[in-house]
Amino acid sequence: MLLLKKLRWPLAIVVIALLAYYGLKPYWLTQLTQQESARITALKQQAVPAAPQQRLDAERMMADLSWLAAAERQGRAPGTPGGIAARLWIAEQFAAIGLTPAGSEGYLHPYSVTEHFSFNRWLRRKNAVIPGVEDAANVLGLLPGTEPGLKPLIITAHYDHLGMHGDTIFYGADDNASGVAAMLELARYLTKHPLRHPVLFAALDSEEKGLQGAVALFRTGLLSAEQLRFNINIDMLSRDTEQQLFAVGSYHHPWLLPLLEQLQQQSAVKLIAAHDRPWYKAGHSQDWTLSSDHGVFHQQGVPFIYFGVADHADYHTPRDTADKVDVAFYHQVVETVLSFLKVLDNQLAKK
Repeated sequence: MLLLKKLRWPLAIVVIALLAYYGLKPYWLTQLTQQESARITALKQQAVPAAPQQRLDAERMMADLSWLAAAERQGRAPGTPGGIAARLWIAEQFAAIGLTPAGSEGYLHPYSVTEHFSFNRWLRRKNAVIPGVEDAANVLGLLPGTEPGLKPLIITAHYDHLGMHGDTIFYGADDNASGVAAMLELARYLTKHPLRHPVLFAALDSEEKGLQGAVALFRTGLLSAEQLRFNINIDMLSRDTEQQLFAVGSYHHPWLLPLLEQLQQQSAVKLIAAHDRPWYKAGHSQDWTLSSDHGVFHQQGVPFIYFGVADHADYHTPRDTADKVDVAFYHQVVETVLSFLKVLDNQLAKK
């Protein structure tokens, strides 16, 4: 009884503290969410687009995007005839551009995945059972740099999508035929205007099944974090959401902020550095740190940036078709990615 009396007040204090914490937590998180929303709004107001640039071929990009998102590809699910056709076509494009094969079997990096647990792409960090993949392959090609000894920058874009549900095709034009078509056009430009760093172009499979293409790069030993200098991930670039392009990663790598400020002076779209803060900084605001293939590189310790637009009504629906692309906006987004590559290349070469 004496022991209980001695413990009564400490227990009461703990109970009161817990009640206060959990009672205040929703209010606290709501306040953080509102503050983050205000911060992002201020960034949008500060962003001043520059004049459009015309270094890349928008018509050719749209032709590539349309081929990948055509009905014949049946949504490019991993291991399906449409997914395999897309894989082989990308390898053919890499060869035609003149990239050096960098997979485990020429341009290809085949792998398989058993059923596993992983975070779902848009549920962020939430565990979900992901079906296995029996016939998947990444496609990799390397472009040498002009300065020997520098580690490669790796540009990633996933080429898979949701495939077919019954007779319904999920075309995946924005998600992510737009990123792959952009990658191909960037590769064509950089073969004629090489960077100081080598550039490794990686078209990844099975992103929609838990980022498994990116995981396989490291799981199979094809790549290691020590081999790579920086990851640029491009996923969903072609839908105009008020001329805004999100740049994710500067919270984790603050040295990117001056580069993004410099980039805005060259970009015809509004660059918003956001969606990379944890919940205790941003409340209920979305954190895209692990939302696409860049998340795997981040977990491996490779610095990254992710370029992508905000969600739109056609995301992960059969309505994500090539005719919905805002061609002028898409063109300037990819021009912005190119400008970033040039700014980043010079910055990293100085270190």
